[in-house]
Amino acid sequence: MLLQLLLITLGWIFNYAHRMVVSPLLPMIKSEFHLTNAQAGLLMTALLLPYAIVQVPAGYLGDRFGRRTLLTLSVFGYSLSSAMLFFSSSYWEFLAFRALYGFFSGLYYAPATALIAETYGRRKGSALGVFMLGPPLGSGIVPLLVVPIALNLGWRYAFPVLALLSSAVGVLLLLSLRKLEEKRVRARLSIEVGSINLAIANFLSLMAFFGVLTFLVAFLTNRGMGVERASFLFSLLSLVGVAGSLAGGFLYDRLGRRALEFVFFFNGVFILLLTVRPGLVPVLILGLTFYSVGPMVTAFSAETAGRDNLGPVMGFVNMVGFFGATVGPYFTGYLIDRLGYRGAFFSIAVLYVLAEVIIKGTETGVSRT
Repeated sequence: MLLQLLLITLGWIFNYAHRMVVSPLLPMIKSEFHLTNAQAGLLMTALLLPYAIVQVPAGYLGDRFGRRTLLTLSVFGYSLSSAMLFFSSSYWEFLAFRALYGFFSGLYYAPATALIAETYGRRKGSALGVFMLGPPLGSGIVPLLVVPIALNLGWRYAFPVLALLSSAVGVLLLLSLRKLEEKRVRARLSIEVGSINLAIANFLSLMAFFGVLTFLVAFLTNRGMGVERASFLFSLLSLVGVAGSLAGGFLYDRLGRRALEFVFFFNGVFILLLTVRPGLVPVLILGLTFYSVGPMVTAFSAETAGRDNLGPVMGFVNMVGFFGATVGPYFTGYLIDRLGYRGAFFSIAVLYVLAEVIIKGTETGVSRT
C-alpha cells in the first residue's frame, strides 16, 4: 500500500496546487479584470462551494461502488477544468471554470481518506499525515512553478502547464490502483452525532485557513514587501507545513483530541504574531501548526464513524469545513475592504481560538481502531 499511498498523496498535492494557483497570481488577475478584494475572494469561493456540496455524495459513492474510480475521475476532471481557465475572457467565465474545477476536485478527499483510514487502522494518523502533505506541498510548490511562467508568458499559461503535470499523475494513479484490492461494505448514508462539534470546529478552522492563504501575498505586499519576497514567504509557510503535517499525524496517534486542541490555539497565537510582526520568523513558526490541523481532523473524523459509513462521515466533516472555506476568502476580503489587512487578520486569529473552545470535551463515541 506504500506506493499507492504516495501516489494518492501526489494526486492530493496537485489537487491543492490547482486550488491555490490563483493566490500568487492574484495581483495580475485583479489588475486585468479590475477586481475589488471581495471579488477576488470569490475566485476561491467559486470552487469551494461545489467542492463542499459534493463531499458526502463522494464518500457514499466511494463506499458503495469503489473508491478507485472516483479518485482517477477526480484527477483527470480537475486537471481539464483547471486548464480551461486559459480561455477565460471575463471574470464570470473565470468563476464558472473555477466552479467546475471545484466539483471534480471535491470527488477526491472522502474516498481517499476513507481508503487510507480503513487500510492503516491504528496507524491512520501517521498515514493521513503523509496524505495531508497535499496542502503544504501543493500550496508551497505552486508559486515557485507558476510565478516565473506568469512573469515571462502571462498568467494564463500557468494553468495548462499545471494541468499537464497533474494529468500524468492521474495516469500513474490509474495504473497503480488497479492492483489494489478494496474492501466492499454495505454502505450506510448516515452521520454520527460525535462528528457535529468536530464539523463546526472544522468550519471555523478552514474559514480561517483559506482566508490566510488567499490574501497572505496581498497582505505582505500591503505591508511593503515586494511580490517575489511575499511569494517566497507564502511558499515557505507551506513548505514548513510539510513537517507540520507529518508531526500532526504522529502526535494524533499518541494524544488524540488533545493534539487538535493544541494546534487550534497556537494557530490563533501565531497568526496574531504574524499580523503584528510580518516576516520570516512568524511564517516559520506558523507553518509548523498551520498544516498540522488537517491530519488530526481527518483521523478524528474516522473515529466518529462506523465501518459501514466511513466515507459519508469523512465527507460530512470535510463538507461542513469547506462551507467555512467557501465563506472565508470572501469574508476576509470584505473585512480587508472595511477594516484593513491588520483588522482582518486579527479576526482570523479569533476564529482559531473559537475552534479550540468548541472542540474541548468532544468525544468520538466510537472506540479507536
